[in-house]
Amino acid sequence: MSKKKGLFLAGMGLFCLVAAVLLMPYGGAFAAEKKEILIGAVNSMTGENVLTAAECKWAYEQAIDDVNAKGGIFVKDLGKKLPVKLIFADDKSMPDGGAAAMERLIKVNHVDLALSSNITPINLAAATVAEKYKVYYSIATSWLDFVEKEHYKYVSDIFTDTGDASKTPFRIWEKLPANEVPKRPALLVEDSPDGQGFAGGFRANAKERGIKFAIDEPFNVGANDFSAQILKYKAAKVDALLTLMSPEQAILLVRQFQEAGLRLPYLHGWKGFWPRQFEQTLGKDSNYIIHDGFWNSNNGAPGSAELQKRFVKQFGQDSVSVGLSYVNAQMLCMAIERAGSLNSEKVRDAVFGHEFKGTVMGDVKYNEKGLAFTPLLALQWMNGERMPIYPPDLKVWKFHPAPATW
Repeated sequence: MSKKKGLFLAGMGLFCLVAAVLLMPYGGAFAAEKKEILIGAVNSMTGENVLTAAECKWAYEQAIDDVNAKGGIFVKDLGKKLPVKLIFADDKSMPDGGAAAMERLIKVNHVDLALSSNITPINLAAATVAEKYKVYYSIATSWLDFVEKEHYKYVSDIFTDTGDASKTPFRIWEKLPANEVPKRPALLVEDSPDGQGFAGGFRANAKERGIKFAIDEPFNVGANDFSAQILKYKAAKVDALLTLMSPEQAILLVRQFQEAGLRLPYLHGWKGFWPRQFEQTLGKDSNYIIHDGFWNSNNGAPGSAELQKRFVKQFGQDSVSVGLSYVNAQMLCMAIERAGSLNSEKVRDAVFGHEFKGTVMGDVKYNEKGLAFTPLLALQWMNGERMPIYPPDLKVWKFHPAPATW
């Protein structure tokens, strides 16, 4: 055999070997090398969203710890059970930080799949990157209508939409005695996609009910003084406020209300008003203020009450958010096992249009677009307790307007 022919055959042999490896089933060489499932998580570890994101981070860690305590997840394609490794990337509480965090998780950490932050603009930015690389991204706590209009192919979301969430205060007002229904409400939300979407929902619901806002002015993201708005509220005799802002801003707002001697019978806040740090920092000044919530640990769902006990034991306080974050990680792990694969397309197909039974949020059903609806709660702070306002439970509590001495 000539030297040239020998080189040709050797080259062909090498080509066949490479081709065999490349065409080898997912459970071949890759299965032997794969030691763990890498799940990335975008999270606000710095910036103004740290307080709310910390609960999200804790919940993800608990969900993955619970999975690993049972030996991990069986991946049929690999023919074995693997532990899960959770890798966090700081989004710095900014949308461009969310995009950078997702880029890092995919390109540097080589994650198989990803979990979300807890702020809509951040998640939308991160989702754009996930779509680019076709990595499945499981979102919680982002407005469903915002996610839906992007027509993502590798992104799912569990939350509520701005239209339904913005109906909550009006539903509460409909049940109040006539003398307690606000007559001159005001709207104050951050000038961001999150705030703009929410404000649009409030305006539409108010118009439908013949309600006019006495003052409707947004504020700049990062604002650290609300004294100008408060002066306007006093002059306009505002008797209710609907607002969305960060925890730090929420605390500042209430303190400036107190300093100005402004008493509002109805103050309903979203985003920054539910963290326990809000109540702990303000003490009795947090009384009568209404906040949103994503999860009720008394929902009777498997593991829900135990998760709350775990949180209270570690932090000495309760949470109305960790269940929704926990279920996001919980369902992603369930989807991996259901798909029998770490392939993003297969995991996605195990989520879109499917139901997950027995989660800490109960039975969760995704539609064909990968969206799962869960209603927001409304609770009133009172002496350190969260009292249910919506959905109403009059056996436990009914709305108490703030008295003149507040």
